[in-house]
Amino acid sequence: MNNYILEYYQGIQNGEIIVGREIKTWYTMLIRKIESGEVAYSPKKAKAAIVFIENFCRHHQGPLAPGKIQLELWEKAFISAVFGILDSEGNRQFREVLLVIARKNGKTLLAAAIASYCLFIDGEYGAEICFTAPKLDQARLCFDAFYQMTMKEPQLAKLVNKRRTDVYYGEVNSVAKPIAFSAKKSDGLNVSLGVCDELASWQGDQGIKFYEVIKSSMGARKQPLLLSITTAGYINDGAYDELMKRCTAVLKGTSKETRLAPFIYRIDDVTKWDDLNELQKSNPNLGISVSYDYMLEEINIASGSLAKKAEFMTKYCNVKQ
Repeated sequence: MNNYILEYYQGIQNGEIIVGREIKTWYTMLIRKIESGEVAYSPKKAKAAIVFIENFCRHHQGPLAPGKIQLELWEKAFISAVFGILDSEGNRQFREVLLVIARKNGKTLLAAAIASYCLFIDGEYGAEICFTAPKLDQARLCFDAFYQMTMKEPQLAKLVNKRRTDVYYGEVNSVAKPIAFSAKKSDGLNVSLGVCDELASWQGDQGIKFYEVIKSSMGARKQPLLLSITTAGYINDGAYDELMKRCTAVLKGTSKETRLAPFIYRIDDVTKWDDLNELQKSNPNLGISVSYDYMLEEINIASGSLAKKAEFMTKYCNVKQ
């Protein structure tokens, strides 16, 4: 049975796959943890998530719709780490996962597919899957991707009911819904999967508080998952900065945290912001969902404007401006 974590790691080590320092460091740490027995790895659980996504999750827009999703190796390695690495009790090791990745690399589609797996297959009765953001319009973006994905697969569509504010799967009494920050309503949450969309836009103390509210609502769950997906941003001292500080400590080996998994795709050398080889580090889907022609055109635009360059550095290089 394939071990996509090892396959991805070997591709990185032999130079076939170009990644930045943070991704290289993280996968080296994962391999070491598995080989030392610090964590267990279940190929069966990793494969279950991958097989479900590739057989039951569909593109909901663009030229590939309504075809089934075909995961790239980096996505298979990511899913394998999230669902296949287990603690001593056989539950998922990682409870918080941060995926920082450039624009147009399919992060919303991937998060929606993971949510679909958690609703239909993960096995928790009474699951509460929440697509979260400070504003409801933002929270609905990933929720809508999940809903459209579900509706385009006949075998899944017949299992759920679309209610006014959520999608309900009656067989296991589970729901999926978008939610925005509300201090008054936060106490009633019992989240099993929280998808934090565009975390870099969660401003200041309110963003940090909302993240902590979602996290604290998971206390009664056996193996909860708080999945944050984002590009870099412009906001200082918000939820993104707070989580990045923790992730940096994990990667440096100075943190005692064992439940946090950082997947940070960004360039290493800011002077090479317009080099396609360097941009591969922040865009693992370059040449796939992000065409080389598109990227070259964005580079040309950024080269003629400081404002556009700042946006390019933030959204395509994941270097905060």
